Amino acid sequence: MCQCKRQIQQLGSQLQLNQHCLDTAFNFFKMVVSKHLTRGRKTEHVIAACLYLVCRTEGTPHMLLDLSDLLQVNVYILGKTFLLLARELCINAPAIGEDL
Repeated sequence: MCQCKRQIQQLGSQLQLNQHCLDTAFNFFKMVVSKHLTRGRKTEHVIAACLYLVCRTEGTPHMLLDLSDLLQVNVYILGKTFLLLARELCINAPAIGEDL
């Protein structure tokens, strides 16, 4: 769990997220672990999805593509993980792109 918190801190600092966002992402991660949603998924994908979930709920200007580029992972894989976590955790992430 400490290693995951460290990974969240590292990715979050690369995205320049504040400590509140990082703490929220870690709380989301703990909820994901408690619901056994990490089975069959790479930890870094789950962590990235948790961070993106925070970005959406807090309204930060980050896209899933930013996380995909940082991790060198297919954006569709992260998107699938994000949608699953948002649905299973019953978190309604606000839509983006309305003010673009």
